[in-house]
Amino acid sequence: MAREKDSFSDLLWQLAFQVRSRCQRAVAESGFTLYGMHVRLLHLIAAEPLCRAQTLVAASGRDKAQIARLLKDLQGQGLLAREPHPEDGRSQMITLTEQGRELLTKVRAAEQAVESEFLAKLTERETETFVRLGRKMLAP
Repeated sequence: MAREKDSFSDLLWQLAFQVRSRCQRAVAESGFTLYGMHVRLLHLIAAEPLCRAQTLVAASGRDKAQIARLLKDLQGQGLLAREPHPEDGRSQMITLTEQGRELLTKVRAAEQAVESEFLAKLTERETETFVRLGRKMLAP
């Protein structure tokens, strides 16, 4: 039997914790108070040119109320803006402000540093296997 510190769940928790804590540090050093889902939304908004709240609900798996609260937090800190959606007048388009893009650049650098540190310990084949297995485990 595997010791608790070597269990699958504990290893995943430790990996996720390292990524989150280093990204949190990058956010805090920039003077913002954000948590993991805030950062996840910054990534999702940046990736979707005509982003709507419904898009974020679907992509994140979170409920509408939680997304609304997170968006309000991000907007309150000046990291995102809302404007009428060009294709659907009933909804708003969500975009990152310049400040939001700058913060996301810092977060991505922190994520890349952690990733590089961890992946330097693996061969290219091990990395490919890890990613393939992760995708397989997350598939519906």
